[in-house]
Amino acid sequence: MKVKVSVIVPVYNVEEYLPKCLDSVINNTLSDIEIIIVNDGSTDNSSKIIAKYQKKDKRIKVINQENCGLGSARNKGLEKAMGEYIAFIDSDDWIEKDMLEFMYNHAFEKKSDIVICSYKNIYNHKEEVNIIPDQIINDTIAGKNSRIFNIFSAWCKIYKRDFLNKSKVKFVEDKVWYEDFSFSVKLLSMTTKIDIINKPLYNYVIRNNSIMNNFKIMKNLDLLLVFDDVKSFFEHKHCYQDFAYELEYLAIDNILISGITRIIRANGEQKNKKEVISKFLTYLDENFPNYRSNPYLNYLSRNRKIIYKLILLKQYWLVSLIFKIK
Repeated sequence: MKVKVSVIVPVYNVEEYLPKCLDSVINNTLSDIEIIIVNDGSTDNSSKIIAKYQKKDKRIKVINQENCGLGSARNKGLEKAMGEYIAFIDSDDWIEKDMLEFMYNHAFEKKSDIVICSYKNIYNHKEEVNIIPDQIINDTIAGKNSRIFNIFSAWCKIYKRDFLNKSKVKFVEDKVWYEDFSFSVKLLSMTTKIDIINKPLYNYVIRNNSIMNNFKIMKNLDLLLVFDDVKSFFEHKHCYQDFAYELEYLAIDNILISGITRIIRANGEQKNKKEVISKFLTYLDENFPNYRSNPYLNYLSRNRKIIYKLILLKQYWLVSLIFKIK
């Protein structure tokens, strides 16, 4: 059987969510797939659930490893993948029944290196559809540098395996947060053969235990490590200046706006929150000193423009108030 899509599912202590995830994959309308489950040292009943599913579906392959983190687990799955295309599914999420077939057919027809779909946020039994903005779709079709502004998550895409192998891009390991960001930005910069399906085919579960504590607040500093990794990549490829404005905009959008907003809304000690916010602002000033005049600021939505201006004015209490009202 020719494997059209290799589906890589990293697993770590998700016994509550895993059956729904695996059911959504094995019941997908595209049958010519392999399912590579990487058990990243789970200590709950995830291992038993994996064994049960492996018995009833021969397409499932299992890799067991000590707990090394999401980036390591995905890289291990990539090493074993044999499919024409690669998909990553997080084990607490699930996919629509036609996602793989829909995306594979698009990729095959257009000879795409990457196909991206939109998705739903699932939390507290509510759904929120995230649609890719028309501006980003048009820029991507036109092959503009701003194509790197597309959704950064690895799980709403399929990637041509030959393209991945030639790129030599891997996920950042060492249990670093935001490894998706680095992986996606690098790959999006390396091809213009990108297709977008603006249909929510992936369901992203926001779990209750994702509330920020002091440890998680400090882990947000990983975003700066990942940004350094991205900058080094572009410098090594001798194309940093070609993407300078785009990388600066990504810093504004992800460090200044999303990053600082996450910290403002977090539960934790003010001392830790102030330290992270200070380091974020210092990073912007030192690495992107002219960011306030970035030509892509008009790409921000109305709400994000407001938050951006409030953060520049250090009116953090107003940012917090906006989200309480929402």
